[in-house]
Amino acid sequence: MNKTNLILATGIALATMASCKSPQQVNVNSVGVVKTETPAQTEGAIQKVLYGPWTVMDVNGMKVSGNTDLPYVEFSEDASNPFLVKCYAYNGCNYLNGEYAVTPGGNMKPASEFATTMRMCHDAPYEMGINMALGIVDSYRIEKIGIDYILYLNNADGNTMLTLRKYDPTFINGTWMITSIEGSSVSEDDDIQLALNLKEKSVHGNSGCNMLNGSFVVDPNIQNSIQFVNLATTRMMCPNIQLEQKFLDALNRVRTIIPGTSADTASLRDEAGLVLITMRRIDVVQQVQ
Repeated sequence: MNKTNLILATGIALATMASCKSPQQVNVNSVGVVKTETPAQTEGAIQKVLYGPWTVMDVNGMKVSGNTDLPYVEFSEDASNPFLVKCYAYNGCNYLNGEYAVTPGGNMKPASEFATTMRMCHDAPYEMGINMALGIVDSYRIEKIGIDYILYLNNADGNTMLTLRKYDPTFINGTWMITSIEGSSVSEDDDIQLALNLKEKSVHGNSGCNMLNGSFVVDPNIQNSIQFVNLATTRMMCPNIQLEQKFLDALNRVRTIIPGTSADTASLRDEAGLVLITMRRIDVVQQVQ
């Protein structure tokens, strides 16, 4: 069967499945694998998990590193059929777009040729591997680990070509009151606050005496990663300046942000996983689409 007939046959099968109305559910079993055996499970996994951006973690065994210009893959809806998924990707140099047929049993096959920009880049170590992988995807598997989802894109032999991470860090959006620093309680009267905006990767607030501004970056190879950079404060002198300095020193060592036991609590931790700062949300940052 040639490629054109394969795509036509796939389209017919997808249209048949799409005509059966199914609940939008995603089931995760005890080992964290998102189930996709049935049309209902597959459609739910597509709409609830697959849609959205994924950071590329590994390309054919090569780990992706760096804080800027990281490759990613984004999946979105095709209005013609819930089992057709648009794909938009950045390989570290060029942008690609195409479409996949995603069907029950973990099948995922290109339903169109991928178009790509044609820039020449001197330093794009993942470009060829990503381009090749996206063109020959045959199956996929999704695991849930903590608040992360891990997506494995495999070839026809079942070998993983791309490993991608998606997690929902939107819980960090908002203004947070600091409740402790390195194990010592902080009073609300000290008014130490952080306002985090995920879309803009920005942070501002009050460090207890001075106003604070800066930004943060995320490392794709570290779960729940966050690292504050380019922090700057005003230069007023206050009676409790030592508490402020302790807070700023702790911020510089933060490497992860971990949700607390409720939706409005979280902790900032160092490289070893030790809690540096605990905080409680007092307002939500509204994200502009």
